[in-house]
Amino acid sequence: MSFIAEYTLSNPILYETREAVPEITVEVEDEQPALEDDSRLTLWARGEEGELDRFFRKLPDDPTITSFETLAELSGRRLFRITLSSAGERGLTYIDAIELGITFLEIKAMGTTMEYRAQIPSREALSSYRDRCDEADLSFALRRLYQNDAEASAKYGLTARQRDVLYRALEQGYFEVPRETSAEELAEEFEISSQALSALIRRGQKALVRSTIANDRDS
Repeated sequence: MSFIAEYTLSNPILYETREAVPEITVEVEDEQPALEDDSRLTLWARGEEGELDRFFRKLPDDPTITSFETLAELSGRRLFRITLSSAGERGLTYIDAIELGITFLEIKAMGTTMEYRAQIPSREALSSYRDRCDEADLSFALRRLYQNDAEASAKYGLTARQRDVLYRALEQGYFEVPRETSAEELAEEFEISSQALSALIRRGQKALVRSTIANDRDS
């Protein structure tokens, strides 16, 4: 059984630049670790053009990189590659993750916070990864740990669509009393009718009851 972990890490990579221009969102596109030095990262920077200009003016003075190059410039975003200094290498946990069977699904940062979403093969692997982060003086904070969506859907008899609708309904407060969102608002987000959305929710709830409460009574 694999899990999805969402966590933050006090990562030094581009920390000063991110802190100086907190309006910019940085997303890791590719990691190229090196055995010695000169590991490189390819990243997207997203934000307003003025803030992007400020961000890139700060980069040459960032102590965690030795150089950078801009690979593409699009409206509201730029793709660039950085070469890490020894100070930046400390924040590169890619090799540790690979050794433990962990796959990074998303890494993004805004301001001083760097957020990760990763597929974890086991709780033991996550614990070992956390220990390695602690050894590198990278403060690890787990925000959420949940079963892989595909596995959870199969276990509870849900379709992918039902799972997505139920999760979004929960997230938006549809099941609260009183409701914090309506079927119409959720339906608009999924580009379906409110009747179709209500049917998805009912069928999803039925599948959950069958696979949990009803299953317990039969066993």
